[in-house]
Formats: sequence, C-alpha cells, structure tokens
Amino acid sequence: MNSVGVGSLVRVLSKNSEMQLPKKKSYRVLAGVAVSLIMIPCALVVGYISFIMTEALIEADNPGGGMLFEMQILSAFSMIFGILVIFSVLFFSSDREHLVTLPIPSHHLMLGKFLYAYIAESIMEFLVLVAVFGGYLVAIAKNLGLAKALNPVSLIASISGIFLIPLVPMIYSAIFSLILMAALSRIKSVKLFYRTSTLFLLLFAALFVYSLRSMGEVNMENYVESLGGGENLFLETLNVIFFPVPWLGEAVSRGNILYFLLYLIGNAGLLAILYFLGKALYQKGLYTAAGLGTVKKQRVKDRDIVMSSPFVSCLKKELRVILRTKAFSANTAFINLIWPVGTFLLFHFTGDKGALKSFIRMYDLGKERADMILLMVIVSVAFIATALNSVASTSFTREGQHLDLIKFIPVPYRTQMLAKAAVSFIFTYPALIATDIIICIYVHVPVITGILFALLMLAAHVISIIVGMSLDSSSPYIEWDDEYSALRGNLNVFFNMAIMMVLSLIVVLLGLLIYELLLLPVMVFYIALSLILFGAAVRMVKVWPDLIIDNMKNLGQ
Repeated sequence: MNSVGVGSLVRVLSKNSEMQLPKKKSYRVLAGVAVSLIMIPCALVVGYISFIMTEALIEADNPGGGMLFEMQILSAFSMIFGILVIFSVLFFSSDREHLVTLPIPSHHLMLGKFLYAYIAESIMEFLVLVAVFGGYLVAIAKNLGLAKALNPVSLIASISGIFLIPLVPMIYSAIFSLILMAALSRIKSVKLFYRTSTLFLLLFAALFVYSLRSMGEVNMENYVESLGGGENLFLETLNVIFFPVPWLGEAVSRGNILYFLLYLIGNAGLLAILYFLGKALYQKGLYTAAGLGTVKKQRVKDRDIVMSSPFVSCLKKELRVILRTKAFSANTAFINLIWPVGTFLLFHFTGDKGALKSFIRMYDLGKERADMILLMVIVSVAFIATALNSVASTSFTREGQHLDLIKFIPVPYRTQMLAKAAVSFIFTYPALIATDIIICIYVHVPVITGILFALLMLAAHVISIIVGMSLDSSSPYIEWDDEYSALRGNLNVFFNMAIMMVLSLIVVLLGLLIYELLLLPVMVFYIALSLILFGAAVRMVKVWPDLIIDNMKNLGQ
C-alpha cells in the first residue's frame, strides 16, 4: 500500500471538500459562539451521563458497562448515518470522473476517499468520545482511587478509542457499499441501496425497543440495572456486531494490555478486509456508478417541460432538488418529522409516569411555573427545528457550481428568494404546528393558548429562516463534491444553529428574569416575548430581504 500517496489524497480531499471559514470578523465570532453553545455543552452533557452511569455501575461491580454502552450507541449511530455518506463519497462525488483518470490505483483512491470521509464524519464524535472516557475516568478516580484511573494501559486505550471507535462502523459501511454496488451492476437502480440503509435504521430502532420488553417501567434506573447485570439484549447484539469494542472496554476498565492489543488487531484486520475488497470491487463499482448516472440523466431528459409562473417554477425547482436528492430529502425535509413523532412517542409512553406526569399535573393545577416552562420549550423548538433542518441555511449552497444562474435567469431576485423561503416554510412549519397540537392535547392546553403558541412558533420560524438565508447568501458554499458535503461541510448550517441556540437561551433567561427574579406574573413573560418575537419578525421581513437580494447580486464577486 502506498501510504504516502493515500495520505496525500486524503489531504487534497479534505482541503477541497470542506467550506473554509470566511475571513469576515463576524464569522470568527460565530465560530466561537457555535463551539461554546453547541460542541462544548454537548460534550459536557455526555461526560456527565458517563460519570453518573459509571458511578451507578460501580455498585454492580461492572464499572465499564456504561462506557461500553455509550461506545456501542455511538458505533450504531455512526453506521446508520455514515453509510449514505460513505456510499456517496465513494461512488457519486463530483470529482469521480477527474480522479479515475489519474495514475492512482483504484483501491488506493477508495482508501483515500474512505479515510477522508471517516475523518470528516467523526470530528464531532471524537469530542463526544473525549467526554465519554473523561466522565468514566473521573468517576473511577472519585470512587476507586486516582491510581486506578491513571493506569497507563487504561489511558492509552482511552486515547486510542477516541479516534478508533468510529472506524469499525465506517468500515462496515464501506464494505456494504462495495458489495451492494457490485450487485447494482445488474439491477441498475440506486434506490435499492437507500432503502437498505433505511432498513438498518429500523432494525437498530426495533432492537432497542425490543430490549425494553422485560424491564417493566422504562426508566434510567432499570436500564442501568440491565447493563450492570449483562442482560441488555440491545447491548449484547451490538457487542457481536461491533465485536472489537468490548475488547477496548476490557482494556480501559481492567487496564489489560492483551485486550488492547486484541482491539488494535481487530481494527487492523477489518481495515485489511476493506482494502482487499476494494482492490477487487471498487473499479467495477465506479463503472456501475457511471452507468447509473447515465440512466438517471436520460430519464430526466426525456420528460416533458411544463410552463408555470416564475414563482411556481422556482418553487417546483427547489422542491425537486430537495426531494429527488437523498441527502437533501433525508436531512432537510424528512428530518422535520422527528418533532411531531418524537413528541407523540414521548407523551404516549411516558406521559403517565415520572417527571412528565408531574409536569402535566402541575400545569393542570394552574401553576404559572409550568406555563413559563412550556412557553420556553415551544419557542425554543421553533428556533432549533428550523435551524436543524438547514433548508434555509443551504438555500444558495444547494445551487452548487450553478449558483451564477441566479443572476442570469429571467426571474427577479425577490421571486427566487421568496421561493427559497417558501420551501423552508413548507417543510418546517406544518411539523411545528403538529408538534404544538400534540403538546396541547397531552398537556391540556386551552385552544386560545395553543393558537398563541402556533403564532409564536411562526415568528421564531420566520426569524430563523431569514437568518439562515442571510448567512448562506453572504458566503455560500459552492465547491462541494457531493450533497452530503454541502450539508456536512457547510459552516452556515453550524452558525445558524449557534445563533438559534443563543436566541433560545435568551428566551429562557428572559423567562427566568421576569418570573423568578422580578417575581412578575407569567402573563408579563407572555406579553414581553410576544412583543419581542412579533416585532423582530416584522422588522426582519421588512428590512432583511433587501440585504439578501444585495448578497444575491454580489454572488461570485
């Protein structure tokens, strides 16, 4: 294996496939805000969970059980969300036709693309794993002594695990992609792959739900007990699928060097299998990918063109780009379903027990604190849901290298901008309304209050759309290789989420200030928040579209 050549290829792909931070001072500030309000808080929460689970499992004489469970959960998520990325990077990135003509062995090209995707997809997971091992080691130091936590083998194994835990699921994803692409050479339909990846998600989810069947009441205490007793079917199954991970767990918890070496050998063996499988199948897979692309283009070319009004035409174009592109449809359109579906499942299965039951009872009794909390949650969900789906913050990025067409097609800038805003509204606001209705039904919120919630969500939604479109029109990311890069490597998505997190935090602080510190009635919080959100939304609708249009005029300059 020419490691130098593969390493150079990884560096080139990394440099050309991620959005560079714009040189504007505002973007550096946004980067700091994003790290402070997204990455670090997520890591702290995970670290705390790891600490609590380890302390609980020390009493069950299985201190590494919680850490192992977290590592396996991360492995499962890496495979679920990484499989489509690996498939796209290996076979459908825009640089495919250029790279295959270079004097690079196809399996070296495959390995370079795989390593690039592995690093790019795992950056956030590396930080989370730091928190997992950090929480575990702190709990061990507190309860079993500093010497136990500072065991050299445990420390070295922990550091290695930070960078290697995502490797096995990504290798599985690449192997699966190679094998299935070989099968697609006869089927001539890439939809089979996407449906199979969805099947993995459903299987993991079904397995997790099935593992809860013997617990009685589903809560953290019972789940931790199942981990401590080694009776958790979900964990047992993942231990078989991602078999090197338990060896790492033993190496960290026991300080056993033999298990650590076994873990390294397991990873190396799987990587070798990927290498030789790529040598046998990758070139054939590239030919299949080229053929699938030709078939797809021919189907599109043969369809009739129907004339519509400029706005309707632009809106149809936006909808087609999103719904016909797997990366966009899954990550920007259908992701909105997690809010109503997740809310329904939360209330349906846990609404009559635990903290949620206490909250509903508190609201029924007319406690103003419950009213304040519910209002905070409703508005925060609207901010975060709009930013999370990234429809607005990729409005111009989705154009890719055809971005200049915005200037030359015979459609006014404002019409194009309104179409991009409308598609975000179409995909997001109905899901927010559904979430509002579900919450109001289960919490017994009056109809008038539910309507007010819907209007406040609309104001927050509009603010988030305008902020996202402003960011993306100011510095669109157009040099992406595939659609997943347009989402994953787009800093505008990250920054928009950071801004919405700040706004959600302001909503929470405003409520605490008015109700908890100034001891004013919760109605004052309702009035103040309504005036602020409606006023900000109206002001932004009047002023900011002109700023976005100015950015559109300056695109490419």
